[in-house]
Amino acid sequence: MKKIEKVVIFGGSGFIGSDLCIKLSEIASEILVLSRSPDSNKDLKVIPNLKLQLFNLNDDKNIRESLKGCDVAINTIGILNEDGDQNSFNSIHYELIERISSAIKINNVKRLLHISSLNADVYAPSQYLQSKGRAEDYLLSTTSKFSRVTIFRPSIVFGENDSFFNRFDKLLKFLFIFPLACPKSKFQPIYVSDLTDFMISTINNSEYYNIKVDAVGPKIYSFIELIRLILKITERRRLIIPLNNLLSKIQAHVFQRLPGKIFTMDNYNSLQIESTSSDGYQGHSTVEEIVPKYLTSKNKIDSYRKISGRK
Repeated sequence: MKKIEKVVIFGGSGFIGSDLCIKLSEIASEILVLSRSPDSNKDLKVIPNLKLQLFNLNDDKNIRESLKGCDVAINTIGILNEDGDQNSFNSIHYELIERISSAIKINNVKRLLHISSLNADVYAPSQYLQSKGRAEDYLLSTTSKFSRVTIFRPSIVFGENDSFFNRFDKLLKFLFIFPLACPKSKFQPIYVSDLTDFMISTINNSEYYNIKVDAVGPKIYSFIELIRLILKITERRRLIIPLNNLLSKIQAHVFQRLPGKIFTMDNYNSLQIESTSSDGYQGHSTVEEIVPKYLTSKNKIDSYRKISGRK
């Protein structure tokens, strides 16, 4: 692949961003990772050609200066649940995109890769998907006039540090009875390495300029199938209670008031649409192939710590 002088990654210290950093270090002379907490992501500094920089998503000047001399900008920032006005869906998914787009125009950045979500649409049933949809519309109607934009719309993204399988693995360690909301919801999980390989392959490919593309894995699973797969991998026995629609709503109403917001009404609304696609890019790695490699190793480490008396 053609050498890139400077790549700027918004959210480069996150799950998808970190994988991109490792791979881009082989083809980029400079990688600038913008993080709201660079001191907590010092492990990224071992990656060649990478620089961590403090990032204020509300500071237009900070964003403009970060994009000086940039060839490729990548945005991977996103949230699943809101936490105040500064971390609302609108501020993170839409207003930030307006700020990045303005800075891209000023600095004449010719390429932008953006992570959205499968089913993002301004008319979607959840605020999460609506905000992602507004950002997509803005990028394709406005930003595409002065920069080549590719929008990636993945289903669940999985890998060693994912927030799906690891999260439910932790819950299933302690909950022997597990009431599962929306058990029939469908997903088509994509392996993070397949996704980032695809993203990088599109940088100089005009076929992917100014479009949005779905990104999914090779297999479709129901929610309850994925939970049962976690139990099979970790060799645990748990009672899974599939909840009907009414009980799923009640669980969402209750859980969204608890610390950590394990499950919210907006999450429930997102689950009303199948997170699957027959179009776009399809990765080749399956959940059965990848997930056991990191869930089993983590659980073995936890067992050793317990035996040794360490936490």
